[in-house]
Amino acid sequence: MKNLNCYIHIPFCTSKCKYCRFASFSGLSQLKVNNYVDFLCKEINEFSYLKPITLDTIYFGGGTPSALNLKQFEKIFFTLKQKFTFSEKIEINIESTPEMINLENLNGWEKLGINRISIGIQSLNPKTLEEIARSEKGDILKCFETLKIFFKKPKHISLSIDFIIGLPFVKKGGVKKDIKYLLEKYDFVTHISVYMLEEYYDVPEEIDSKFENIVYPNSWRANSIDEADYSEEYLQIKNFLKEKGFERYEISNFSKSGFECKHNKGYWNHKENLAFGLGSHGFFENIRFSKSESFLDYYSKKNISKEKIGKEEKFLEKIMFGLRTSGIEKKYLKNLNFEKINYFCENGYLQYKDDKLALTDKSVLFLDYILKEIF
Repeated sequence: MKNLNCYIHIPFCTSKCKYCRFASFSGLSQLKVNNYVDFLCKEINEFSYLKPITLDTIYFGGGTPSALNLKQFEKIFFTLKQKFTFSEKIEINIESTPEMINLENLNGWEKLGINRISIGIQSLNPKTLEEIARSEKGDILKCFETLKIFFKKPKHISLSIDFIIGLPFVKKGGVKKDIKYLLEKYDFVTHISVYMLEEYYDVPEEIDSKFENIVYPNSWRANSIDEADYSEEYLQIKNFLKEKGFERYEISNFSKSGFECKHNKGYWNHKENLAFGLGSHGFFENIRFSKSESFLDYYSKKNISKEKIGKEEKFLEKIMFGLRTSGIEKKYLKNLNFEKINYFCENGYLQYKDDKLALTDKSVLFLDYILKEIF
């Protein structure tokens, strides 16, 4: 018996968000969506391994997985259960947008066994939501009122919500204000992810117009907080969430006790991860693989990238994921640059905590630089 995690990519959206760089497509017919689901189930069925496999987590990511209807989900679940064993405490996560949250979907997902919902809120600022092509504020508030009805009875479903620091028209303290508003009004949120908007400005005009959904309009920079203020914003949010009982267990992730995302923790701990669907990435039998983001390639099984993970890369990832989470055990430090480690410790960017080398609050935004220096 082999225990694995599983990622399933659903590349469909009702509309494409301007900041999104994931494999996702909007405006496709139900016929095309049905064809995708059929091929996805075929891909799952064709997977073969000598030993029986038990799934500890299933993560439906996208795109917007909640764009699938319940019959399409039923077909995928039927296929998965025919192929694999589900562990008794399996975590099954679905990503959703606020407008896809309704009682029919919630009850249907619960019946299927989905027990974790992750909703991309990003901001409550109406001007920001319009600029980035996200849900309207009214849809977000309606979503939470629907969730309030749903969670009136005890549920075996947990709720995570996402926000982004650095979006246009959000003033200093704006993200914390939005989180505070939702947490004080709705007590059923158990997990919050806070991401930083990456810099993809200053691109040539011809590229900006050709890939308008990949790079950000240059006007966003003029209407967002300075990148130098990201750290202060992040620390304010982190401290506020701690007061509310949310502990940080990874740079971008905060949860109440017992509500950490098992799937993501598995990823950070090098747990093997099957992956199905267009543009999906997995890790199995020491091979990291990724599939093309082209429908034509996916359906013809072309351009599947495979890379064997050597000892050096495993060690690098161990250090990187360790710093992103609880820290690096001392036994792994011997091959690192101690002079640089001591420098970062003396200047408050690294610390020894619980006998591990860990980031401090002020070094969260400089992880990539620190990693480069200590190797």
